[in-house]
Amino acid sequence: MSAEIVFSQMLIIFALMLIGMFLSKKQIISRTSSKDLSSIVVNICSPMQLIMSVLNQDSQVGKDSLVRFFFYGIAVYVVLIILGYIVNMVLRVPRKQQGDYHLMTIFGNCGFIGIPVAQALIGPQSLIYVAIFNLCYNMFFYTYGFWIITSDIEGVTIRSQLKKMLNPGTVACIITILIFWFDIQVPVQIQSFCSYAGQPATLLALLVIGISLSDMSPRDMINDRRFFAFTILRFALFPIAFVCVLKLFISDTLILKTMALMVAVPVGNMPAMVRDQFEQDDRLTAKGAVITTALSVITITTTCMFL
Repeated sequence: MSAEIVFSQMLIIFALMLIGMFLSKKQIISRTSSKDLSSIVVNICSPMQLIMSVLNQDSQVGKDSLVRFFFYGIAVYVVLIILGYIVNMVLRVPRKQQGDYHLMTIFGNCGFIGIPVAQALIGPQSLIYVAIFNLCYNMFFYTYGFWIITSDIEGVTIRSQLKKMLNPGTVACIITILIFWFDIQVPVQIQSFCSYAGQPATLLALLVIGISLSDMSPRDMINDRRFFAFTILRFALFPIAFVCVLKLFISDTLILKTMALMVAVPVGNMPAMVRDQFEQDDRLTAKGAVITTALSVITITTTCMFL
């Protein structure tokens, strides 16, 4: 993957984020409106974009590749869980922050950011793999992730939270895989509906991210040396090492690129949202999502240079 092409695409993505920052600074879009836009992206646009990626398309992806990618995804999350423990050890993270650093290490923004960035950098043919990776994400977040967050809360069990796994994103992932697997022919009217509903996903997602970035101060990144070291370790060094190892075992370039991108995406917003839901301190995970997203233009480009 050409570094020049990746960097130019990431600059376009960052420019769209800047529009969101501008709209927020000028108070053209309020925080309430931003949350509404985010809800539209998560519940409508991104799910439709995934489904649209497999409609009326001659894909070169085979069913055996899909199965292999699913097990690759499981393996990646196992590696990230182990990496989370290593990060806490190497950076000597205080006990009260270890859960947050563990969550930030494991759960990247493979949906909200991963989908539009994969569409822009790799193309729509990668989205079937992105759908599978998001299924793996949901499996681990609503089990292992919830265990980390709720382990000290009485009366909250993983079992009681599993029903939240059945959300529009998960349903869209399953529908996307079923359409692809069984080669289901969808009426033109439904294809048009999915197309119209999914097309705004990239723009709206990046605008919302830009609005979030508008509150960030450069000092937030510089002052916290531990977090700065974490960002370099998790989003610069690890993805590069990961790509170098993957290239030894995986020859399929589409799988390689998609997997590398899913590992390189910045910290997701789900840990902060769930922390907030249980009235816990979400400042570190929220800061992690904002700062690593701002730096993703550099970190993702750097990772792609090694593909």
